[in-house]
Amino acid sequence: MTDWNSVSRNCVGLDSGTSIFHGLGPLRAHRLLQVGVLTFFSFLSGCGEEATKDDAALRGDAPRRISGVQPLDDGADEVFLATTNTAPESVQASDGRWSLLLMTVGGDNHPIQAIATRNQIASRYSTLRTAFVRPQGKGSAIWFGRFSSPSDPAAAAAREMVRGLVEEGRRVFPQAFLSVLPDDSPIGERDLRNLRLMYPGVNPLYSLQVACWGTFGTDEISYEEVTRRAEAYTAELRNAGHDAWYYHDPLTELSVITIGVFDKRAYDGRSTLFSPEVEMLMQAFPIHRINGEEVMVEITAGDPSTRIPQGCRLVAVPELP
Repeated sequence: MTDWNSVSRNCVGLDSGTSIFHGLGPLRAHRLLQVGVLTFFSFLSGCGEEATKDDAALRGDAPRRISGVQPLDDGADEVFLATTNTAPESVQASDGRWSLLLMTVGGDNHPIQAIATRNQIASRYSTLRTAFVRPQGKGSAIWFGRFSSPSDPAAAAAREMVRGLVEEGRRVFPQAFLSVLPDDSPIGERDLRNLRLMYPGVNPLYSLQVACWGTFGTDEISYEEVTRRAEAYTAELRNAGHDAWYYHDPLTELSVITIGVFDKRAYDGRSTLFSPEVEMLMQAFPIHRINGEEVMVEITAGDPSTRIPQGCRLVAVPELP
């Protein structure tokens, strides 16, 4: 089954030749197609720098952080979706998503091997009997403990205890470190992570971030209100015919709103051109919005005369745990 621009909703890999470009609904697209020649823009970061083929966002990693965004000050560099399992130590996780990563297991049989290894660890070291396994990328990871943040005294104590385990004169887990557990929260109907379920064999997988809501470390808006408004805006966009999605991150208390789904052909690093489908969507949504307001950025930090609208950005769809 396909939509107006031949997007397959079947789980087909790129080798099949099936297009995976989806964003605008038919009514909006029809109006844009009448415009004629489209102007292609170079990929701008929040600082006004042109992205290259080495840009992290275009490699499928987390996008570069933005700076110079007003009026959100210090919180502004966190507004684009980051898909790495890292966060500032000052951010408190509301659901205890920090844990101690003991080791990772790869290979074709990693799920079974990881469980077997976890059981060996638990039987040999009684202090680690509560260790658990989670999927991690193309493998599995063995974790220990749940903590609110890296500064949690219990987290520091657990790290010292684990790193202090010695067998035959050698440390057992010398590289154990605190990190954020993969997000295994329930996936709602319009949750961005659904795209990973729809296209499990496609990587990288992108969507265009057009807006975000966040608390930005203040009490002016609650995280519950952030998620409510993000979902309401997503519904508004869908009612207007757009393929809109939301993603909530309780760790950073940010909710981002994206439109569309695109594969690796969304951007050509050699020509620095976006695909026509992405370019059309960027023209339909030329300015990124934060908490409902259009955002301006300074090409030269501290020089208001160099302010330009902050463009929307392709972001990598979060991986499933």
